[in-house]
Amino acid sequence: MANVRGAAWRLGIFLTICLLGTFALLTIFANFRFGQGRTYAAEFTNVSGLKTSDLVRIAGVEVGQVKKISVNRDATVRVEFSTDNSVNLTEGNRAAIRYDNLIGKRYLALEEGAGPLAPLKPGETIPASRTEPALDLDAVLGGFRPLFRALDPQKVNELSGQLIQAFQGQGPTIGSFLDEAAAVTNTLADRDELVGQVIINLNVVLGSLGGQTDKLDKAVTSLSELVHGLAARKTDISSSVAYINSAAGTVADLLSQARQPFQKVVRETDRTAGIAVADHDYLDNLLNQLPDKYKALARQGMYGDFFSFYLCEIVLKLNGKGGQPVYVKVAGQSTGRCAPK
Repeated sequence: MANVRGAAWRLGIFLTICLLGTFALLTIFANFRFGQGRTYAAEFTNVSGLKTSDLVRIAGVEVGQVKKISVNRDATVRVEFSTDNSVNLTEGNRAAIRYDNLIGKRYLALEEGAGPLAPLKPGETIPASRTEPALDLDAVLGGFRPLFRALDPQKVNELSGQLIQAFQGQGPTIGSFLDEAAAVTNTLADRDELVGQVIINLNVVLGSLGGQTDKLDKAVTSLSELVHGLAARKTDISSSVAYINSAAGTVADLLSQARQPFQKVVRETDRTAGIAVADHDYLDNLLNQLPDKYKALARQGMYGDFFSFYLCEIVLKLNGKGGQPVYVKVAGQSTGRCAPK
């Protein structure tokens, strides 16, 4: 009996651990999220590939989940999503749909943008003017279909990944894409049949040009004169290129140094404009009163580059009984410039 009870306990512990492990796996792979969080919405012109329960990310960090996707009457699409309570969105935030991988899975990316810094309240909507639909990968890769036919599958996958990252602005640099293009060019160089077809087509083109010998001769003569003129001024052209190169380097250094201050100026200007718009009544009243105040100051300085002041009254302020102030008039006059108006 004791052996049966011990086996039952061990079986129970084993089943409990299995259930907890299964629950953890479901929580991770099904993207379950716990907690109420905050709910927002965004309007897109196209959300092809985006699904409910897809992730919401900020700078690559998972902060929420897509809750609902619906179509508006004006053919735009409304996407409702949730975020953690620690996420604070503003009216300047942008929403974009990005590719998560090459098999078509998407996610919703929240990015910083130019706009007011006022907080976005839960339930409010990011308009379509501040959203970006997913890149139409089928159209992009379709244009490279003839090129892909001459490559092996591994090169196609590498080049496709570089294209997606470059067009979405998330790749390392365009230089990496050029490296892949160079590898593709080397592969194409080994295709003898393609080179032979190009030579045949070139032969047809030259045959067509043979019937236009007069015009071709005139074009070659004009080109020769142009090259002769450029050769005669090669020193000036070389100096110009050197100066342009130096100027380009100087401008590049200037832009590199001024980038951060310029970003700060734009950001502070946007913040100042937001404050001015929020308190426009005070600003309008100040601008309306300034001309009268300037006229009064101009009258005070009409006799020269100085201001004239007149002593009309001298009053002493003393402490009276119970701490109450007592005013004692020492001198004063009520005529002339000091006459009350």
